[in-house]
Amino acid sequence: METIIEVRDLAKIFHSRGRKIVAVEHVSFDVRKGEIFGMIGPNGAGKSTTFSMLTTLIKPTSGSIKVAGFDVNKEDDKIRPIIGIVPQKLSLYSDLTARENLEFMGKLYNVPTNLMDERIDYYLKLVGLENHADRFTGGFSGGMKQRLSVICAVLHEPQIIFWDEPSTGLDPQTRQAIWKLAKKFNGEGKTLIFTTHYMEEADNLCDRVAVMNLGKMVALDTPANLKEISGSSNLEEVFMHLTGEEVRD
Repeated sequence: METIIEVRDLAKIFHSRGRKIVAVEHVSFDVRKGEIFGMIGPNGAGKSTTFSMLTTLIKPTSGSIKVAGFDVNKEDDKIRPIIGIVPQKLSLYSDLTARENLEFMGKLYNVPTNLMDERIDYYLKLVGLENHADRFTGGFSGGMKQRLSVICAVLHEPQIIFWDEPSTGLDPQTRQAIWKLAKKFNGEGKTLIFTTHYMEEADNLCDRVAVMNLGKMVALDTPANLKEISGSSNLEEVFMHLTGEEVRD
């Protein structure tokens, strides 16, 4: 299968109050085109930092990342138009309507004017928000905001969707709806990369799962293989086996 993301010997070091903090250390992996790739790990494992480097939000200290053949350090302007990012902290404008939020994002991503209304109507209907298009998003529930945030990220029809904690804080019905959306986008040929703390989510959705711990990648395989290799009955047991039982702050 064709590789769409290549990560080689990636590292990120932060300096704070005279301290050196190694957030990511010697991480290498590939993401295959058209797969759903999950990243799991305890708090402070380095997955969010890795996620931010993959999406051009922060620069690596060393190592390399190529997204669709483009170098993150030199060609980030070519990467941003072909990726969509659904952040954990939703970035909607509460004093704009759902439609206005989408129009704003569409303009940022240079969605052609003649296609804008058609795409907005399609995606609003896709997530069941067509009857709320002209409501201010400040009055939306958490689930409604999450669904709107998702379609803000895909309005320009990116090749790759980065999704940070897709179903945190959502009720079971909304979580199932989010999972269906992820599978639909993947079925259309899009590559999905997401972080999650829900082992059930990683098990149900991911073709492969990367387990991170203390800044390093400690395992990468299919959920089925990870369970078989560790002799575990579920992914949470695998997770605890690989990362330990210590609570992370």
